[in-house]
Amino acid sequence: MTDNCKICLREIDEQSIEEHIAADHAGTPASVQEVYADRYNTIFDSNGELRPQYRDDSSDSDDEDSSLHITTSGTGSQNESESHHNDSASSDTNSNTEGAHNLTQSTSNSTNQGSSGSTRSVNRGNGSNSTDTIEIRDDAGQNRLESESVNAISDEGVDNSVSVPGSTPLVGATGNKWQMIGVGGAGNHILDAILLRRETLREQNSPLAQVWDGGLADYAGLNTNIAELGNTFYAQQDRAFSREKLITNGMIGYRHHNYSGAGRNWKVGRTLMQKDFEDEKNAIKDRLDVDQRDLEASQAVMLIHSVTKGTGCGSTPVLAKNIRNLVSEGTGVADATTLSKPILSSVVLPSETEFGASEMVRGVVGMAYLSKHVDGIIPFDNSKLDAQRTDFAVDIDQAALEHYNPPMYTDVNRLLVTFLEAFTMSSTPQSADTTGTERISGEVFDVPDSFRPVQRKYSVASERAYTPAVVMAPVIGTTSASRFDRARLDTLARSTLLQGQLVDFDPKSAWGGTFMAYGPAEKMEELEPLLQDGELTSILSGQDFLAREQYDGPSSVDIYVNQLVVPHVDNVYLWGLIWNPNLPTLERMYKHARELVEQSENKEAQELREAWETIEPLFDCLGRENMG
Repeated sequence: MTDNCKICLREIDEQSIEEHIAADHAGTPASVQEVYADRYNTIFDSNGELRPQYRDDSSDSDDEDSSLHITTSGTGSQNESESHHNDSASSDTNSNTEGAHNLTQSTSNSTNQGSSGSTRSVNRGNGSNSTDTIEIRDDAGQNRLESESVNAISDEGVDNSVSVPGSTPLVGATGNKWQMIGVGGAGNHILDAILLRRETLREQNSPLAQVWDGGLADYAGLNTNIAELGNTFYAQQDRAFSREKLITNGMIGYRHHNYSGAGRNWKVGRTLMQKDFEDEKNAIKDRLDVDQRDLEASQAVMLIHSVTKGTGCGSTPVLAKNIRNLVSEGTGVADATTLSKPILSSVVLPSETEFGASEMVRGVVGMAYLSKHVDGIIPFDNSKLDAQRTDFAVDIDQAALEHYNPPMYTDVNRLLVTFLEAFTMSSTPQSADTTGTERISGEVFDVPDSFRPVQRKYSVASERAYTPAVVMAPVIGTTSASRFDRARLDTLARSTLLQGQLVDFDPKSAWGGTFMAYGPAEKMEELEPLLQDGELTSILSGQDFLAREQYDGPSSVDIYVNQLVVPHVDNVYLWGLIWNPNLPTLERMYKHARELVEQSENKEAQELREAWETIEPLFDCLGRENMG
């Protein structure tokens, strides 16, 4: 037959669609009921089991379905084989990482609740350490609660004897730091780099693994292109998704296209994500690999994506809007963003050689729509990342990284992970035994500290359509010095603010910034008196850097410096986020978009005019002269 299945989009080899569903989709009756409602009762009984005529009695594993499986070797070769999800809620088989060149998960638990009485169909096949309480309607029509426990959790805390990828248990009362979501190809690759960093640290038995174990409440990869997402470490090894689970858990625009991508068209990416939330649908609650409990328990949401391609540019703002709506439910305040969970976006800008006119338009539109629904945007410039020294970038298993990341972006993504790891350790819950492991300690730097101080500096009398997100330029620098005085602090500040820019910007045009100095205990002990005396703040305020004295407006250029002891690093690092500076790349994008609006009558210009009320507020707030 030449027809394709509407669930998996593959050609049907069986004699009928009913036989194909019985053979390939017996384990997901909820999906069948949604897509083939007219055939559901023919194939399944009232309990969601196959009717006798469709059962394959010769099979010993009716509940198994094939999933993607790749093992990387030192040469980066790819071997594909089948692994299986065990749909039993009482067992969970996982293989730990064996060697830095063999990051493999052969089997994982699939908590696929397909009964019509459950409150939600859980599609994830990630083998997460969790206890799920599911409301089920029994034969008498009464509601009852059942708990499905994968790994037991003792009264003292989490049982960490088994390394299980996926959603980690809550630590304390607040949960872990990030709900991290990689959107589109760039976001998927960066998420892979983060997960491979965690696996590398675990393989090395490094205490720094606790940064990511405590830093990731949960994570997900989303895309409009099934091949792109299907080739990730996240999909193949960490979650071990079958094709069907990959579609239901990770595809944007479910059942509205052929999953071949957005074609560098931001409106396509935007429309496909909107389809997932139109009418009464909510893809976060219904099917995506985003656990609502972990989302609500996390300290903040971090979206990672490109801003100049169709999926990352068009889909991410819609996702951010719906996450905001979800986490703001029940706050009871008119301005929900005041008390809502922080939502940040790490945005990747292409290098100048890749930055054509169409990329500029997508960049302007993507940044503008995003700024309506997130609190802060952290832009990374590939050209600046390429130009950075890589000797201080974090260690990630090279063979695995080259296997799952495009070769031109492996060093770039290592630097990006270096920055995000520092951000993550600043207030990450540590689940290690305090008596047995040296712990990260120091001043707590929470996610809201990265943007809320500057939010109060926006003009309240402005006629802008909305108050845009804070644009936060990232910097990081390091020194191997063991002794410190003002001169060496000046050198560290120079290597950070001038040579350590991860996006091109002018420090003297910024509204201020927040910094974190961190390093091993013996070096931080040497550095602490200088930090306490305000020496670093004084240097950062100077004429070569943020030039605080040059500002003569009614507001103030605020600079915050925090310090952290990290026993497991050798050097001292200075990490920072600089608020709303002038960024030449964004200025170039905006200038081109404005020229199109004023001079062109093509379709691209018309789309820009329609979005101009959203575009102007963001770009009107960049630069110190626009501080209220």
